Amino acid sequence: GKEYIYKEPKLTGLSEISLRLVKLYGEKFGTENVKIIQDSDKVNAKELDPKFAHIQVTYVKPYFDDKELTERKTEFERNHNINRFVFEAPYTLSGKKQGCIEEQCKRRTILTTSNSFPYVKKRIPINCEQQVNLKPIDVATDEIKDKTAELHKLCSSADVDMIQLQLKLQGCVSVQVNAGPLAYARAFLNESQATKYPPKKVNELKDMFR
Repeated sequence: GKEYIYKEPKLTGLSEISLRLVKLYGEKFGTENVKIIQDSDKVNAKELDPKFAHIQVTYVKPYFDDKELTERKTEFERNHNINRFVFEAPYTLSGKKQGCIEEQCKRRTILTTSNSFPYVKKRIPINCEQQVNLKPIDVATDEIKDKTAELHKLCSSADVDMIQLQLKLQGCVSVQVNAGPLAYARAFLNESQATKYPPKKVNELKDMFR
């Protein structure tokens, strides 16, 4: 199969893109021969029925490592010359997508395109894929880090959007519902629990609370 990153207007929904692609390839292969893959899990091509054309669509965002984040300080720099993108999917070792905090893992997929956006075309082929599996304590650290960065960005803007700020504060900081910093602290930093995890990981999570 072939993989592409599409650049769409800001408020374009996945369903809109999916319908557009089904129509496009339906005209080519016949609508009854085109199927949409509903989730963003990795697809095993051998398990797909070769009689159908399969389309999988998921949302991605630009990916920057820590070094790039310090170098790309403005909105312009973080939206131009972009060729790496990321999406994440929750999972547990038991096979379920969602579980309790102590078993909730996350798979991060980093995609690299053959050219950089903005580009003369609205889609660019993907030529490299890297997967990183985050363990539960890593998920806790990562979620708090991301939400803290979002709040800092909102609060440091010249004109604070109070509605957005309120929504962010009300939102949870977990890949599952109804779990926040206190729940993470109880699960991983409580004296009876912390000894189950590598000291380095525990200290990284503690730093998120300082």
